[in-house]
Amino acid sequence: MAYANASVVIDGELDQIFEFILDGRNNKKWRPGVKTVEYPSEEPIGPGAVFLQEMNGPPSRTIKADYKIIECDRYKKISFFILNGPYTPVGSFSFEVTGNQVSVEFSMEEAGVVSPEREKHFQKVVNDIYNLQEHFERK
Repeated sequence: MAYANASVVIDGELDQIFEFILDGRNNKKWRPGVKTVEYPSEEPIGPGAVFLQEMNGPPSRTIKADYKIIECDRYKKISFFILNGPYTPVGSFSFEVTGNQVSVEFSMEEAGVVSPEREKHFQKVVNDIYNLQEHFERK
């Protein structure tokens, strides 16, 4: 299994941090590889929600990386599945509150795949969580 994870501790309110991450239209604010992201539905964001996303790919290419939310345990966990792109992992965000701080863990895994290249790519993606921490510190 190809797997990677990273976590940060953010000073802030759990509901604001959770809702910010849940709404994938915010991805461009903290994930530098995201070129565009849309939520083409009028439905509330939750399980089954699909975000249409394009990422910067290798030399001047754009890669589709649409994803579907598969789990939304309010203020505890968000899981999603990448629908297309070179890799199709499952990703998740887990949340834990301690005092005025929220610990957020971001992980990605692709079952049945043993690939150091994919693990390296997944680690680069989950490390974007550090940008999320910077986003909330600037507020």
